[in-house]
Amino acid sequence: MSTIQRPSQQVPEGTSRVPSPGRPARPSRSRTGHVPWLYLAPALVVLLIMTIGPAIYIFYTSFRNASVLGGSGRFVGLQNYETALTDPATQQAFLWTLLFVAGAVALEMVLGLALALPLAQQTRANKVASALMLLPFAVTPAVGAMIFRQLVNPNYGWVTHYLQVLGFPANLDLLGNPVGAWAVLFALDLWQWTPFVALILMAGVQSLPAEPKEAAMVDGANKWQILRYITLPGLVPFLAIALVLRTIQAFKTFDSFKIVTNGGPGNSTEMINLAIHRIGLQSFNIGLACALGVLLLIVLLLLVPAIERVIGRRADPEEM
Repeated sequence: MSTIQRPSQQVPEGTSRVPSPGRPARPSRSRTGHVPWLYLAPALVVLLIMTIGPAIYIFYTSFRNASVLGGSGRFVGLQNYETALTDPATQQAFLWTLLFVAGAVALEMVLGLALALPLAQQTRANKVASALMLLPFAVTPAVGAMIFRQLVNPNYGWVTHYLQVLGFPANLDLLGNPVGAWAVLFALDLWQWTPFVALILMAGVQSLPAEPKEAAMVDGANKWQILRYITLPGLVPFLAIALVLRTIQAFKTFDSFKIVTNGGPGNSTEMINLAIHRIGLQSFNIGLACALGVLLLIVLLLLVPAIERVIGRRADPEEM
């Protein structure tokens, strides 16, 4: 029996295809194109109100001599930026900020790697230790700063007591001198954020393939050689992620400095965020405070891409 072939129906150009009976018609693109925007509209409105709007206001106010006490001020051009860049107090605040970010992030990267390597092994003790590392995340930075301030209290603080046991002077006021104050601030930041870096790097170590390590061990490589030539190159993407995230977060540090030292003694621990708070909400010079905020944003916009260019070249596993 020969089969009868039906000629295919060709739809002329410019005409729409009529849907066959029983098959629902597809909605046109013009009808569905605006639906995703309707879903995104609430989030976009919140983003506009909470971020874009204040950013535009800060940039606009940085060119005016506005004050909290009232009035929009007058246009002063780059005068606020000139003051921010030439004032010795703000220069010192920028310097302390850069030194703190560089020192704290470097120490946290080293300590985080030192914790991640042994904890990456899947043992019961390591799982318990990894869970304990999440405790600093359960404590808000403000509460952690208040706890550290009480720990170093010269009258009843635990740290002061044990320092006296070790031979230091009695009732040692760590926050009364710049060296002690910076030591407390670094210790607080290390306690708060080293587990964050360690968890990122621990996930990276666990994701590395085991075959290169096994082949290196068969060839007689020791642990240091495996770490240097296999583990660390494989961790470059995770190191880049941890470094960029911690750098951005370190530049935003405010509450721990405000609660523990409030910029003191004197202004020896005044970071740029504290300077912005002091100038804007204590001296009521909103224009200068906004100019400092814009300068801090420019520093981040220049620094973060530079870090990504230096480390990101090796962050792609296909290029290593």
